[in-house]
Amino acid sequence: MLTIPRPRRLAVAVVAAVGALCVSVLPAAAQEPSPTKEAVSPAVGAATSFSVYEAEAGTPGGGAAVRSLTSAPTTQYSSAALEASGHSYVHLDGTGQSVQWTNATGQPISFLNVRAGIPDSASGGGVTGTLDLYVDGVFRQALDLNSKQSWVYEGNGNYNTSDNQNPADGDPRVFWDESHTFVTGAPIPAGATFSLRKDSDNSASFYDVDSVDVENPPAPRTQPADSISITSCGAVADDNPTNGAADSQSVDSRAAIQSCIDQAQQQGRTLWIPQGTFYVKGTAGLDAQGITIAGAGLWYSTIYRDVPVPNSTPLAALFDLTSCTVRDFHIDANAVSRSTVGGDGGAMDTTGTDWLADGIWTQHTMSGFWASGTGGTVKNSRLTSVWADGINVNNVSLGADTGNDLTVTNNFVRGTGDDAIAINSVNYNTNGDGSKTYYNPMTNVTVSDNTSIAPWGGKGVGIYGGSGHQVKDNYISDTARYIGLGAGRFGVNGSDLLSATVTGNTVVRSGGNAYSQGQPALHIGNGGDGQNTGTVDKVTVTGNTVTDSLYDGIGFSTSTNTLLQDNTVNDPGRNGIVISPPFYPAPTGSATITGNTVTGLDPGTSAFVNNSTGFTAKLSDNHWPPPAPEGPYGGTPAAVPGTVQAEDYDTGGQGVAYNVTSVNGNANSYRADGVDLDNTSDTGGGHNLGWTGPGQWFRYTVDVAAAGTYTLDLRVAAPSAVAGALHLSDASGTNLTGPVDLPATGDWQTWSTVTTHVTLPAGRQVLTLDQDTGGWNINYLNFAASSDTPGTAATTLKSSAT
Repeated sequence: MLTIPRPRRLAVAVVAAVGALCVSVLPAAAQEPSPTKEAVSPAVGAATSFSVYEAEAGTPGGGAAVRSLTSAPTTQYSSAALEASGHSYVHLDGTGQSVQWTNATGQPISFLNVRAGIPDSASGGGVTGTLDLYVDGVFRQALDLNSKQSWVYEGNGNYNTSDNQNPADGDPRVFWDESHTFVTGAPIPAGATFSLRKDSDNSASFYDVDSVDVENPPAPRTQPADSISITSCGAVADDNPTNGAADSQSVDSRAAIQSCIDQAQQQGRTLWIPQGTFYVKGTAGLDAQGITIAGAGLWYSTIYRDVPVPNSTPLAALFDLTSCTVRDFHIDANAVSRSTVGGDGGAMDTTGTDWLADGIWTQHTMSGFWASGTGGTVKNSRLTSVWADGINVNNVSLGADTGNDLTVTNNFVRGTGDDAIAINSVNYNTNGDGSKTYYNPMTNVTVSDNTSIAPWGGKGVGIYGGSGHQVKDNYISDTARYIGLGAGRFGVNGSDLLSATVTGNTVVRSGGNAYSQGQPALHIGNGGDGQNTGTVDKVTVTGNTVTDSLYDGIGFSTSTNTLLQDNTVNDPGRNGIVISPPFYPAPTGSATITGNTVTGLDPGTSAFVNNSTGFTAKLSDNHWPPPAPEGPYGGTPAAVPGTVQAEDYDTGGQGVAYNVTSVNGNANSYRADGVDLDNTSDTGGGHNLGWTGPGQWFRYTVDVAAAGTYTLDLRVAAPSAVAGALHLSDASGTNLTGPVDLPATGDWQTWSTVTTHVTLPAGRQVLTLDQDTGGWNINYLNFAASSDTPGTAATTLKSSAT
């Protein structure tokens, strides 16, 4: 039972995933949640042989606590809840605390895979510990857990890196790892309870439990006829548990395995990996062409890469494969970070024609599949706790220049440090001598019926360039930092995206606040990764469901001829559908937006926002609330005399309450349309208005106590002096101040006060702050009564954020 909570409105959603997904809702604060059924989406995602039980849908015991993400992040850094599947988990920090489930699969459980976190060591590098498994209240076995392959730190200038293991730098990320084992003794029968409990001999100070995968695997496969076993060439199995690190007594089987590969190629036979863990030590990998490599099953046969750490030798993948079939085995590694020094290399680099990867389970490698060529398929595979991309199909792997007719289907991907699944069409790479190598744009890639959960450093599914792609019926949830599903182009050297169809996908609790950008859950257009270049054209986005986005539901940057049709956005954290959301500019573009539904908007948010004057959106037959009329922010006009905070411009959106040509604000936690707001260091804190530019304006509804002339103090910051920076006008457009020059204050957050005068009539009126020349910030406007203004008493209206 895959159970997944909602991060907002103190509610959680429960998703069952045994071949199909359905969602139900229960209170997040409940300590003993009892799921109810409320289907919200058709069957999407991977059909798997295992069931996933989320910890927060179990029954906490002994004082264990459910910890959940209850609102969108206001920081660019990570947290355990943000990286958890379902954005929620159970915390065990006292003896006797536990989380319990009932085996509702209808089958016995003989195999467990636990996604959990335990503390780092004081100096970094992780620790080991055990957590006890009980069945029907009776102790069954101690499960090995570790933190040796988690806990990296972003503080002290390490933001968005994945290789710093110094706890003193602070701001940790990578909280979760996964450990699996067979159940000792009899399988857990259907209907029985099973629990994970912290007992006195479980030495870690705390155990965070995210989820547990349960299944009853089939018997190991037997060696096929006309195959060569790697043991016949001298490979030696080591059955000692790895638990985050290699067994120092293990035998290096690399040469033996490569010898058997060579024989299989020469004789046209299958390479057989029997039960056991076989080590490949050092920095060299394995190379195979045109053969089948098969194992006894992904629960039984493991190839384990053991790289001396710290490592200084750049690593190729464990397997370099050309036109091969690989199936039914597990790949693991001792990598401790996403870097050469941490021993991180890919699992499988693949190219050629009609290649196949079927039933491969990959963990702790740089990538799962880095694959090019023509006619290849990745299917029925698991990728969990991978340092970078899970499945990256491209046109560059192993020196290829083509990536056509590739298929990624029915795979389960969770906890990747980059994109869970990516279509990565590269236009060129720059060589060491400055020359460029060009590649053929990718065509006709299909990504269907996959499950992508909780990538902590990338998208759930990313479409980067090419044409003719089909991305359909995937389930994507719980991105920690980035877009859930994106259709665009990768960087300056990526191929243009000239056509793609995105249909029937479900995107849940996605988007993120990397670089404080507040990214949307589903995105169409260029501009990904800060590169606002290239063409994104003819993307058809139909029949998708976006639920509980952390920020905007669907966002557009520069793109043309997009069809957005019959999609549903439920309960967005910010706005429903936005053209040019923060940090994703759309100075030009076009889209037909028809038949879409937006529900569950929060106050102050909008179903549709177009922040661009150059992007043409044709709207028809959409189902959402009408836009809010212009009105004072917070519902009450600012008092004059008094202080009007610059961030408290009117509600009503682009073209009504404000007009902007850039959308860069990073204070969107303050208000949903905080398009150009910044956190201020001025006295009193709060926010300021920035990213100024000619032609932009913001309106403020005020209530003037008495007619007269007022002294207007503008609190501003400008690195350099700005002549004719701004003026204030009334509702009829009359210039009330004339051009206002600003002095150089020295920095964007070094503040000074500039004084002018303005004559106002009494009563409610709308004032417009017109930006005539950019290059300055403004924190507030203070109106003080002059000597010739009768009957006034100065008051101050402060932003609620100060």
